[in-house]
Amino acid sequence: MAKGFPQTPTYSSDGSIRVLPLSLHLMEKSPLTYSIAIRTLGTGGEKYRILLESITTQTLAPERVVVYIAEGYDIPNYRIGKEEYVVVPKGMAKQRILPYQEISSDCILLLDDDVRLGENAAENLVQTLSEQEADCVGADTFRNQDMSWVQKMKAFLLGGVYPSWNDNYAFRVLSTGAFSYNNHPRPTFYLSDSCAGPAAMWKRETFLKLHLEDELWLDDLGFSYGDDLVEFYKLVVNGYKLGIHYGVDIEHMDGKTSSARYKQQSNRLQLRTKAQFIIWWRCFWQTNRFAKGAMLLRFSLKMTYQFLLILLATPFLRRWDFPAQVIKGLREGWQFVHSPEFVVLRPYQFKKPS
Repeated sequence: MAKGFPQTPTYSSDGSIRVLPLSLHLMEKSPLTYSIAIRTLGTGGEKYRILLESITTQTLAPERVVVYIAEGYDIPNYRIGKEEYVVVPKGMAKQRILPYQEISSDCILLLDDDVRLGENAAENLVQTLSEQEADCVGADTFRNQDMSWVQKMKAFLLGGVYPSWNDNYAFRVLSTGAFSYNNHPRPTFYLSDSCAGPAAMWKRETFLKLHLEDELWLDDLGFSYGDDLVEFYKLVVNGYKLGIHYGVDIEHMDGKTSSARYKQQSNRLQLRTKAQFIIWWRCFWQTNRFAKGAMLLRFSLKMTYQFLLILLATPFLRRWDFPAQVIKGLREGWQFVHSPEFVVLRPYQFKKPS
C-alpha cells in the first residue's frame, strides 16, 4: 500500500516528456488563483468535448488546465489548446489523490470528465470559497432532492439515506455511514459534511495537508464506492470548512462507467458489504465525532436490517448466494482493516474537534 504520492511524468500527445506553460489569465479582481485538474480515461467522447469547451467560456479563466489520464489509455484527439496531460496510475483515487506538483495556484478545481461548467461556474466557486473562508466548496451535481419519491424511498430502504428539511446543512453524515440531504435547498451556500465528487473547488494547501494519500486503499475495494465520503468527510472531521453552493451552474452528464462495471460483477453484494464495513471503520469507528456505544449499535442494526432484507429478497431474485456474500463481505472487511498495510496508516482524524 502506497505511503506517499507516486511520481507523475508529464507527456505530450506524441509521447515525449515536456511541461507545457499555459498563458491563461485570471481576472485582476479575484483574490484567489485557481487551476483545473481533470481525471479521465480519455474515453469520454462527446461529454469530454463539452467539458473542455465549457472551460474556454469561463468568466474567470484558470491558470492551468491539467488532465490526469490513466496509464495505457490514449490521449483524446480533441483539443482546446490550453490543456496538458499527465500520465498517472489508473484508479478513481489514484487519479484524484495527487501531489499536484504541476499546479501552484491557490485553489484547484477538481473535475470528472463528464461535467459541463456554466460560464461563471468557476468564478462563483472561487468567490464563495473566499467569502465563506471555506477550504472546499462543491457544486450540487448529484441533485438528490430532485429524485422521484420512489427513488427516495428506495434510497432510504436500501441505504438508510433520507431527505432532511434542515436549512442549515447540505449533507449530514450519519454514524451508520449513510447520510441525509437537504430536500429543499435554496440557490445559495450551505455547510456540509460531504460533497459530490464530480466538481469541487479546493484550497490546494488544505488538500495537501489532509494526507489523502493514506486513503489510496479505496482503489483496492474492487469498484468505485464511498470515495467522495472518505475524501470530503476527512475535511470536516479534522476541523476544516466544507460547503456546497446550490446556485453554481455545473451539470453532471454522468458517464456511468464505474457503476456499469460494478453491476456486471456477480459478487457485487460482497464487494459492497466489504466496502461499507471498511469505510465505517476508517471514517467513524476510528474517530471520536460520535459516541462509540451508540455508533456501534446503529451500525450493527443497519447491517442486520440489510441482511434480513436480502434474505427476504433472495427467493424473488433467485440469487441464493446473496446472504453468503454479505457474510463474506463483512469477514473480508474485518480482515482488511486488521491487515498490516491498513493498521500503519496515519489516523483519519488527526486534529481535535473544536
